[in-house]
Amino acid sequence: MSKAMNVLLVDDSRAVHALVTEMFANSPVSLFHAFNGAEAVEVLSKNERDYEMILLDWEMPVLSGIEALPELRRLFGSNPIVMVTSKNAMEDIVRALESGATDYIMKPYTKEILFGKLAQILGREVA
Repeated sequence: MSKAMNVLLVDDSRAVHALVTEMFANSPVSLFHAFNGAEAVEVLSKNERDYEMILLDWEMPVLSGIEALPELRRLFGSNPIVMVTSKNAMEDIVRALESGATDYIMKPYTKEILFGKLAQILGREVA
C-alpha cells in the first residue's frame, strides 16, 4: 500500500473535480480543491497542510494557471506542479515548463495516464 499523500487540484471545472475525485477513490490520495490560480495561491499561503503535488489547469478565470505558476512555485518549493490542460502546442508546453511546471498532462486523460504520470514523477505508485 502506498503512503498517504495530499494533492491540490486547481481547475475551474466542477466536472473535472468530480472526475478526478472519482479517479482517486480507493487510493491513499486526499484530494483538495481550488477553482482558480488565486485560490491556489491563497491555499498554499495559509500553509495549513502539507501538499505533495499540485495538479494545475492552465485556463481559468481570476488568475490562470500559467499566471499563478511562478507564485505557486515560490510557495511550493521543489514539490511537483503538473500542468493539466488542453493546451497542447509545443510552445505552450515549453512555456509551462520554463515557468516552473514539473511536467505536463494533456486533457482529456484517463486514470491510467494520470496515475502513470504521478508514479513517474514521484518514483512510486500512488494506488
